[in-house]
Amino acid sequence: MWVLLTCLVALVGCTNDRVDPGYQALVETQQDLPPTGQLGVGDEFRLRVYDEDSLSGEYTVASDGTINYPHVGRFQAAGMTCAEVEEFITVGLRDGILREPSVSCTITEYRSKQIYIFGEVQSPGSFPYRTDLSIIEAFALAGGFSERASSNNTKLTRVVDGREIQVRIPMQDIVEGRQRNLQLLPGDVIYVPESAY
Repeated sequence: MWVLLTCLVALVGCTNDRVDPGYQALVETQQDLPPTGQLGVGDEFRLRVYDEDSLSGEYTVASDGTINYPHVGRFQAAGMTCAEVEEFITVGLRDGILREPSVSCTITEYRSKQIYIFGEVQSPGSFPYRTDLSIIEAFALAGGFSERASSNNTKLTRVVDGREIQVRIPMQDIVEGRQRNLQLLPGDVIYVPESAY
């Protein structure tokens, strides 16, 4: 799927269509996005143990890369995926605490991973990535467009299969419901140019 996306993005310069085909390819393949990766320092996540509210809660990876979990103790969470954290906690709780623990891990904010928004926005800069962050939500974090923004010429730069691609994002069309919203990935760079008018 990512090979197809790369091929479609390569066609970007060959069309005069109103909507960048590279953007359409990103939207069509976003359900196949790769996992966002391993936990890092500052990342926040929610652990839920089915039918055990006292063992469920919100956690932040400490500066030394660890978290402290009841009955399991302090362990190195940095470098683990959410699935690996689930398995680690499940094994730990099964050791004399619960017979068949059902553990789920959900990332709530990736502070170790960022997105970047530059150009004609109210508050340009880097922002923490979180699961299912859309481009509309990202612009809300940046305070919206400035008065000089050329919103429909917004550019997204993303690394796909080790190759950097750039597509034009029709922001005004997304806001007005004419185009679908886009899910972002850690490391995405968004640039809003100044309008010529």
